[in-house]
Amino acid sequence: MNVQLANLHQRRHTTCGDWAGGAFNQPNLTTIGVIAMPIEFSPVIAAKAHASGGIFSVQSIDLEGLGERASPFALLDTFRVSGRPFGPHPHAGFSAITYVFEDSKGALRSRDSLGNDLVVGPGGIVVLQAARGALHEETPAEIGRELHGAQIYVNLSSKSKLAAPQTLWLEKSQVPEWRNGDGDRVRVLAGSFEGVSSPLAPAEPFTLFDAGLHREISFSLEKDHNALVYVLAGDVAVRAAGRVQEVRGEQALALHGSGGRVTLKAAQPAHLLVLSGAEIREPIFAHGPFIMNDRSQIEAAVARYRSGGMGHLTPHGATGSQDANLAATS
Repeated sequence: MNVQLANLHQRRHTTCGDWAGGAFNQPNLTTIGVIAMPIEFSPVIAAKAHASGGIFSVQSIDLEGLGERASPFALLDTFRVSGRPFGPHPHAGFSAITYVFEDSKGALRSRDSLGNDLVVGPGGIVVLQAARGALHEETPAEIGRELHGAQIYVNLSSKSKLAAPQTLWLEKSQVPEWRNGDGDRVRVLAGSFEGVSSPLAPAEPFTLFDAGLHREISFSLEKDHNALVYVLAGDVAVRAAGRVQEVRGEQALALHGSGGRVTLKAAQPAHLLVLSGAEIREPIFAHGPFIMNDRSQIEAAVARYRSGGMGHLTPHGATGSQDANLAATS
């Protein structure tokens, strides 16, 4: 799949505000075709920094540049936020994941049009499996207290794009961990690692783990799956299929897989995120907060949003209770 998400990674930080206000312009749609590619390592991709108004900064990995090696992942950012940069906004056709790093000073407040109003502390995760569409708003639980986390978009295949939306979450204490005698530690946020499995049950399986390395770990990359290794701090040597690639802090590498083992070896203590999932070999149309398979699905999603079919969500602090949450419209 030749991924061209119309600068989704940059636009995510500008379009959420537009959609939060209900704005809509005729979609500028980008078609993504299906291209068979050989199995290989991607080039190393350095994170790009963006900032907004002194209350929001982000490090973005350009998944568009990784092409088919990124599927099923459509966005991979880490962020620091102390204010409310975005109001309620819609998503459809994918899952939006927010993971709160353990070193975050503050917790995440996540509200959605499904009726959920959650406060998830450091080490926790929230997954909005938007599918046919839902609204959410995510902010620091305490404004002014910095929230440090990761934002990940996971595309859904055509069989799940029009399913009912659902919100999944885990607190820190619910995330299982794997450790070894060398001091390596893996928090299994989704999927499984070395027999340790997350209780999250998304509609379409994927793996996400947060690893602290002192020596090395390895994992299996299934046939027709892709993996992303995002090194947050330290230096890591990635070895697979007879190749070795060094990845430094704030860099990422993708593996377009056909099976086999991937070994991650730390030259010094390192912190990284590892994601893997089945490649989705389908056409994609992407517009703003929607990722669908064709133009008609985008237009239908826009119509659902504008008609209230994705539910309603009162902005935090609007007239009435600060906790106002309107139930989803069926």
